[in-house]
Amino acid sequence: MIRARWFQLVGSLAIVLWLAGEQTGWWPTQLLQRLEWMSYDIRVNQTLPNQAPQEFVLIDIDEASLQAYGQWPWPRQQLATLVEKSFDDYQLQMLGFDLVFAEQEQNLLAAQWQQLQQRIPALLSEPLPATGDAALARAIANYPVVTGFYFERSGAATTSTGMLPTPLEVISTDTSAPLAELPLVRPDRYASNIQALQESAWAGGFFDNPTVDGDGIFRRVPLIQEFNQQLYPSLPLAMVRTLLGQAPVTLDTHFEGGLWQLEGVDMGGFYYPTDPSGAVLVPWYGGLNTFDKVSAAAILRGDPNIATKLQDRIAILGTSAPGLMDLRATPVANVFPGMEIHASVLAGLLTMNFKSEPGYAVAITFLGLVLLGLVLSWLYPRLPAFALAITSLVILFVHIAANMFAWSQGLVLPVASGVVLIVLLTGWHLTLNFWRESKAKRQVASQFGMYVPPELVADIVAAPDAQDLTGQEKELTVLFSDVRNFTSFAETIPPAQLTAVMNQLLSPVTRAIHEHRGTIDKYMGDAVMAFWGAPLTDPEHAVHAVQGAIAMQQALRKTNQEFMAANLPELAMGIGIHTGVMNVGNMGSDFRMAYTVLGDNVNLGSRIEGLTKTYGAEILISDDTLRALGNDHDFSIRPVDLVRVKGRETPVMLYQVVLDSEQQATIAQVQFAWNCYRNGEFADAEQAFQSLTNDPLGLLFAERCNYYQKNPPSPDWDGVFTHQQK
Repeated sequence: MIRARWFQLVGSLAIVLWLAGEQTGWWPTQLLQRLEWMSYDIRVNQTLPNQAPQEFVLIDIDEASLQAYGQWPWPRQQLATLVEKSFDDYQLQMLGFDLVFAEQEQNLLAAQWQQLQQRIPALLSEPLPATGDAALARAIANYPVVTGFYFERSGAATTSTGMLPTPLEVISTDTSAPLAELPLVRPDRYASNIQALQESAWAGGFFDNPTVDGDGIFRRVPLIQEFNQQLYPSLPLAMVRTLLGQAPVTLDTHFEGGLWQLEGVDMGGFYYPTDPSGAVLVPWYGGLNTFDKVSAAAILRGDPNIATKLQDRIAILGTSAPGLMDLRATPVANVFPGMEIHASVLAGLLTMNFKSEPGYAVAITFLGLVLLGLVLSWLYPRLPAFALAITSLVILFVHIAANMFAWSQGLVLPVASGVVLIVLLTGWHLTLNFWRESKAKRQVASQFGMYVPPELVADIVAAPDAQDLTGQEKELTVLFSDVRNFTSFAETIPPAQLTAVMNQLLSPVTRAIHEHRGTIDKYMGDAVMAFWGAPLTDPEHAVHAVQGAIAMQQALRKTNQEFMAANLPELAMGIGIHTGVMNVGNMGSDFRMAYTVLGDNVNLGSRIEGLTKTYGAEILISDDTLRALGNDHDFSIRPVDLVRVKGRETPVMLYQVVLDSEQQATIAQVQFAWNCYRNGEFADAEQAFQSLTNDPLGLLFAERCNYYQKNPPSPDWDGVFTHQQK
């Protein structure tokens, strides 16, 4: 058992060590990371406000727009018209492009005009027809427009296209880290807008996301990326910075463990907590279409019904059309337009509504796993299955509730590792506890199966107190039985037949004891010792013991019929029963143990059985057993004698459980005779006992009364008869 507990503890600590190492990255398997991603998504969806800030709107190049104005890419003159109408007709406040124009638009009319100029010199003084790029550049220059571009990580030196916008102005402080030592995202190339467009824009920001999680889900986006030792903002950050008048940026860094770490970005007093790479968790506001959305086609055709959705709003121009490939997988939807992700980040930037993973999250989670694991590893082996399950549910609820409270305060702490720890430890200890308890029950069942009836074994193993084999004091009822003259009986049987005869004799006797919830203590040749009230507690142990004794005598009568049919002599059996406090438990030596009872009351039971032959009684019980039977028993009982047995000073009153119908008719007469005897009225007692014809008790007491008449006892005679033999 000790070895099993050590194995259970070692297994439990192994689970704790594995999870702690997984959490800290000592032996990463990505299991906990994927579970954390799943738990993060669940928390996001359970706490969605499902309402976006009203300051933002999406201008969508949707399927309806493509059907109305042609497939993408649209002529840039048409996009210029879209920009102008948005600001002039609908009073838009700011527009961000979730689009990039990395190549010049082809101008067929200008090419044809140049060919005409070569043939007709007079036309050389005429200007070329305006291009769509020029028209879009003019529109961008006239209104607060922020363009978009994207970085790429190609892994090889490739050519960038377009023109990058102006990088961020970073203010250095005494505690600022060298930019090169921060673990920022560093792309290899970029694809940006052509120079004419980018120079006309108020600002520019990237819209790619290099921090997509390993399962392909957009949960975080970078606010900044470093390229050629310059920092560039994301599209939402560039838009907010433009609203703030191109506010300078300060990086919140600190030096720990020999490394510089980035903790946040401060821009004009707006502080955004980031991870070390400069990314923020997307502040989701709802599922698809949470933000107001206006079709680009509705703006181009001048729809008056959309005026309230655009006036004084900050807009992002993008597309939700599936064919344009700007759809992403997110925690709130498997297909989510990229412009809605940007809108969510933009809203979070202006409201500073970001949840953050604190730098101490890994450390506090590691310590929490170790401490909780140690406590549960100590506690769980000591709990029964039901209590263990309830405890686990309570701890699990507290863990999740505490994590959700931190979530409500804007902190994202790992939750899956704690859940996995609790679930694994619960499963491990439930399994091992069940195995250990089952093994103990099998041992108990194996041991008690030799002593008690099979139908009681299940009750015994289900009772914790019954499985305690250590010595304990309990009030029990003990029974001793012995077959009279068995030695002479055995001499008449061939030795080879004696074993079969013994089985024929003891099997029904044992069955009678088992059927009445008795426990066999031992066989002593033809004698049997049994007791009631242990290992399974039995409030009616005295009643069941007497019932068992009666059944034993009835079983012997059936066995005698079999003996007579086999030309064997009949046998008689005496049974003595006593009730009292005894010591019960597993007792013996290092070499052999037995579940047995010991004590003075056990010895008294044996003495009572020895007197059954003296009084010619089949069953004798003590006065303690009679009291334990209570007043509601239905046994036929008559007084026998007040005796002092050998080796015991305290007298005991004996009673006979009467089975014979003729003796049952004499109970009142025996009680009368006994009363006379106790009162010293020996002549009346003798006469009463003599009237009990063919009754061993009557003959014995008639002789004793005759003796006392001739030899009167002393005046202090107490009626006790002392037996000198066992």
